[in-house]
Amino acid sequence: MDRLVTPAFATEELRELLQTPLPVQEGSTPIRHILTDSRSLLSPHDTLFIAIPTDSGDGHRYLQQLYARGVRSFVVEHLPEQVTRGEWPGNWYVVPSSVGALQRIASAHRARFPQLVSIGITGSNGKTIVKELLYQLLEPTRAVMRSPRSYNSQIGVPLSVLGIEATDELAILEAGISQPHEMAALREVIQPSIGLFTCLGGAHQENFPSLEAKLREKLLLFTDCHTIVYGADDPLVARLMRETCPRGEHLTWSRRDPAATLYVVQEETRGDETNLQLRALGKDYQLTLPFADAGYVEDCLVALTLLSRLAPELLGQPEPWAHLHPVAMRLEVKDGLAGNTLINDSYSCDLRSLSIALDFLRRRATATGERPVLLLSDIEGSGLDDRALYSEVASLIRSYGVAELLAVGEHISSQLGVLEGVRVMTFPTTEALLSSRVLSQIQGSCLLIKGARRFAFEEVYRRLSIQEHQTVLDIDLQAVVHNLNHYRSLLPPEHPIICMIKADGYGTGAFELARTLQEHRVEYLAVAVADEGKELRDKGIRTHLVIMNPELRSAETLFSHRLEPEVYSFQLLEGLRAKARALGVRDFPIHIKVDSGMHRLGFDYADMERLGRELSACSELRVSTVFSHLATADEESGADYVHHQYELFAQCCEALERTLGYRPRRHLLNTAGIERYPQYALDMARLGIGLYGFSPTGRGGVEPIARFSTVILQVKELRAGEYIGYGCRGHLSRDSRIAVLPVGYADGFSRRLSRGAYAVMIRGHLCPTVGNVCMDACMVDVTDVPGVLVGDEAILFGCAALPLEHMAEVCDTIPYEILTGISSRVQRRYWRE
Repeated sequence: MDRLVTPAFATEELRELLQTPLPVQEGSTPIRHILTDSRSLLSPHDTLFIAIPTDSGDGHRYLQQLYARGVRSFVVEHLPEQVTRGEWPGNWYVVPSSVGALQRIASAHRARFPQLVSIGITGSNGKTIVKELLYQLLEPTRAVMRSPRSYNSQIGVPLSVLGIEATDELAILEAGISQPHEMAALREVIQPSIGLFTCLGGAHQENFPSLEAKLREKLLLFTDCHTIVYGADDPLVARLMRETCPRGEHLTWSRRDPAATLYVVQEETRGDETNLQLRALGKDYQLTLPFADAGYVEDCLVALTLLSRLAPELLGQPEPWAHLHPVAMRLEVKDGLAGNTLINDSYSCDLRSLSIALDFLRRRATATGERPVLLLSDIEGSGLDDRALYSEVASLIRSYGVAELLAVGEHISSQLGVLEGVRVMTFPTTEALLSSRVLSQIQGSCLLIKGARRFAFEEVYRRLSIQEHQTVLDIDLQAVVHNLNHYRSLLPPEHPIICMIKADGYGTGAFELARTLQEHRVEYLAVAVADEGKELRDKGIRTHLVIMNPELRSAETLFSHRLEPEVYSFQLLEGLRAKARALGVRDFPIHIKVDSGMHRLGFDYADMERLGRELSACSELRVSTVFSHLATADEESGADYVHHQYELFAQCCEALERTLGYRPRRHLLNTAGIERYPQYALDMARLGIGLYGFSPTGRGGVEPIARFSTVILQVKELRAGEYIGYGCRGHLSRDSRIAVLPVGYADGFSRRLSRGAYAVMIRGHLCPTVGNVCMDACMVDVTDVPGVLVGDEAILFGCAALPLEHMAEVCDTIPYEILTGISSRVQRRYWRE
């Protein structure tokens, strides 16, 4: 991400700050942009690129590319040879730790604003929600800066701090840790005067010997704070707060202790609202929160406790609290009508978030070849006059290559002069846009929808969406990236991975997965058949694509679309060779499948000598990799067979190479193999079900990526003795309330889940099925759930109480079958941090 630094850093200042002995280039342009991701380069002449090695990649790999594009200032952990040979003149700051250098630069920038009140938030959960709630409440009357989205890591925090400007009064910043010895560095960057602690939970516990050890690490953020906010009902939190932060003022909230700063006298949830009676600093208040979720309510209590001291007038004003809206922390990507792709970012509407969203739009449009279009409302609360504000907006739009702007609102519409060079259509209101013909004329675009809350762009999003079926499979692309990086960490550094996205990405949508994995520099993707690969190529995927089950009749498609076939028989090999010869194809990459014991497809050991001879004489085809499948890697008792397969595979590879005349790369490990047998990593590894959030050996470390949900269509009041559904298979033993859901076995909600075998989650309660699941609907018992209404969400799987594995167990199958069985009529909705 590229972050604006104000004011600029001079090169001599950076040299002194980073303590690097290398001389700086005379006449160097001051640095105004800090870049850690090569894909986000906008302004080469005044950019400092910090090359950061991570588990998923190394920024040093992109130095040549960036230098060629005009960047001349770099922070590196080791100099490239071109610099030592004098071929790349510029400003090269060599440091022991690139992340540490980024943090020192951010700390120096933070120190430029001693008048700023900095609020540091940490805890196991709820940091982003508390931050956004405070922003919603304080932003109307104060100049508030807050960290983008969930930028709370060792890299994210300094990038957030670099966004502080001289006009900011408050900075609200998250700090998250996953390892010991991380928080002290974040404290130096944030320099908080007020500290907020949300809650203590089990996240990242595997890296700490105890909850107390993790809490002590988190509390290092508050060492120099003059005010600390936390919940006093957790005894461990309360004790360690007193021990480790004895000097600061402690503001606490409690449901038990009337002496707390904020005491919850009474709490009642009705429908989607929570009514609170509170006592704060000797005064009584009544507030209604538009949330029923217990976690959201506790996050509100943290915010309330701080505001009782920072802005007590807000506790006496019910209006701001009634209009709080849920925090959508992720960009939503969805197929739209007329070949459009929709990016919905109603998370916020300000200059900082606009820059992030435009960067996402540019990458997405570049990957798909679509025309980038922006729908933008008036930006409110910036503190700038309209000309200055929309001049900055125009600069961002031009920098990110937006082809067209749909501008909604009187203020942005009045500034057409500064939007020169961008095709603009203006509308005074959202209603005017909706009543025009413009939306129906947008075709083949990648459309970013971004607007202030009062413009209600949700209707625009609905109008342009391709499906209105309210049964949805949500895919968390950030979890996909997490899982990819988790398995990368189990393999040697920079180890190539082949990611399996066959069967339309195991039912989650192959293209969005492919685009995300390509962006994160996965070397190979694999699908089952040529048609899947052709579709990905047509949508702009350029990564190596392996076809695992090729057919001879698709050979021309393979060659014309650079789809690399698995070859498992002499018949297939000869057919591909003949077709390649007829088309004039040479050195086309193929992947040789060896049968080492799975006995499904592949060449045997006895075939190796003949195979090597035929391939060595074949100029049309060239072996890129040789591989095999492990049959028992996911079974505890299968180790002996795995070792046997490895030995046989190694013998096959050696025999093939003797006659082939060169050494292709080899791979044997699947997901379970990566977890259990990393010693057999060889040259590559294949990642399948682990990418989707399932550890086949039960070792954890992965995050589920899919959430299946629907809504209630109708609620019926029925008497005891009534029958439900086809065949009258549901019989009520009591007076009941029955909810009808628009999901059935045609959607992938199996009939095996009928008659109480499964329960769905509604308003935090598990509600069992009643009667048989129908083709397009099912019925569930909501008698014991208060306040159920038509339109309420029903989670089918994907929450802590309903993991996908549970549905698979009830259906006596595996998670693969459940995922791949979800119908195409169920809309896929993609989320991304």
